[in-house]
Amino acid sequence: MVARLAQLSQTDIEKAILEEIEKNPLLEMEEPASEDLSAPEPPQEAPLPGDEEWEEDIPVPVHFSSGMDIPDLPIPDEPDFFDRLLMQVRQSGMDDDEILIAEEIIGSLDENGFLSGIPLMNIAYKLSVPLDKAEQVLRKVQRLGPSGIAARSLQECMLLQLHALHEEPFVMDIVEREFEAFMAGDDTGIAARNHLSQEDMRYARDRIAKLNPKPAGGHADFMKRSIIPDVILREKNGLYFVALNDTGTPAVRLSETYLAMLENSGLDRQTRSYLNGNRQAALWFMQALEHRKQSLIAIAQSIVHRQYDFLSGKRDHPVPMIMKTIAEDTDLDISTVSRIVNGKYLQTPAGVYELKYFFSEKAERSDGLRSSTRDLERDLGRLIGAEDASDPLNDEQLREALTDMGYRVARRTVAKYREKLGIPGSHARRKP
Repeated sequence: MVARLAQLSQTDIEKAILEEIEKNPLLEMEEPASEDLSAPEPPQEAPLPGDEEWEEDIPVPVHFSSGMDIPDLPIPDEPDFFDRLLMQVRQSGMDDDEILIAEEIIGSLDENGFLSGIPLMNIAYKLSVPLDKAEQVLRKVQRLGPSGIAARSLQECMLLQLHALHEEPFVMDIVEREFEAFMAGDDTGIAARNHLSQEDMRYARDRIAKLNPKPAGGHADFMKRSIIPDVILREKNGLYFVALNDTGTPAVRLSETYLAMLENSGLDRQTRSYLNGNRQAALWFMQALEHRKQSLIAIAQSIVHRQYDFLSGKRDHPVPMIMKTIAEDTDLDISTVSRIVNGKYLQTPAGVYELKYFFSEKAERSDGLRSSTRDLERDLGRLIGAEDASDPLNDEQLREALTDMGYRVARRTVAKYREKLGIPGSHARRKP
């Protein structure tokens, strides 16, 4: 019960509560208390227990308050499809320059999600950035969801989706090398030129037919999904306040009517057993809700403490942080932390972030500075963006450059992060 509720988002927890009330007669919705405006309740704010035990390099206390204490920070309207793309960009780890380019690219997409009306070189010229840099950012945008977004043609849209599906190489080869023949229905010619069987061709045509030709227009379910923050962060007078967003979440209590029935000494054994069983189930459910609430509060406070530099704008990316650290801060199991942060969102003055966005591994350095793998990816991207296109840096040269910047990385590590960024090898990047 506890584990199941812990992994539910704000929207899903509301549904779970209503479903539990419907099936358990001992559980009922608590009526909201009438407000006495002449004597308002003081804000419910308290520092995280054990605040004196925090590391000295985390300078700001975090407080907890109920959702009713933050009328100056309303919940945003449900974002549309393109708002979601922009949200993904801001959570992707791109630096400020890349975000500017990505926003321009997304703003240039047509209603179906294609970058077809405006050449990428025009966007690069408008922003006064090298075309190679714009292409690098475009590849990052194309890795956002749904797959196929920001394609410049139907062929590229199909290839992006096939790569995301890890489709069979021969299917991708058909789209990449035999696109016109495929669209013309020349299966026989394609099979002969590529040494494919008719069964291969039937498989390829079936898989390609299932691709979405309109990445934006064809994703109604994607557009309908609400991203409702579970936790809200605000800053006031140098202090951060963490508030649970429990607006609309039903409060529950044990039914007084059925509790009174249990007090009746003349109640038959079968009915008493039934009511007692449901009372115990209701108590377990209420305890699980409280455990989820307190765990979410503690985890959010811990994250804000440790990511203060990022949240206050002093860093481009979160500092290295693993779930074990948050588990130790909160006395929770790592598995509980993992379930809590997955699919939960934190609304900050700078935007909305999924809690798991704040976690990243530490990048080894020789100078003692704290860097995350996101920092390493950023610096790697900058090195490649600034290279001579006629003589691009190979992975060993990139490793040496990163070593000069203080990182301790192997060549295979450089290759791994280069591929993660969607950047091809030096041979493919070379231009005359």
